[in-house]
Amino acid sequence: MVCPKCNSTDVNTQIVQSGGKTKKHGNGIGGHLNNTARGLTALCTLGMSNLVWKKSKGNEKTSYNNKTVAVCQNCGHSWNV
Repeated sequence: MVCPKCNSTDVNTQIVQSGGKTKKHGNGIGGHLNNTARGLTALCTLGMSNLVWKKSKGNEKTSYNNKTVAVCQNCGHSWNV
């Protein structure tokens, strides 16, 4: 690979994360039922059950976009491959 700026062949290529998106999914019926039962149990035990029984929060999935970038070691010029 040759640098377009200085015509050097001393070039490194790297994969760089350019951005990401997070998708959040809800609890569903099972999660809402769990949270309702948790609330009723908390009322009966004066809140002591909340120390061990945690709330359902749903799921998250993050996906990242990757791109390949070349960097010249002589002049420092970088470009997308």
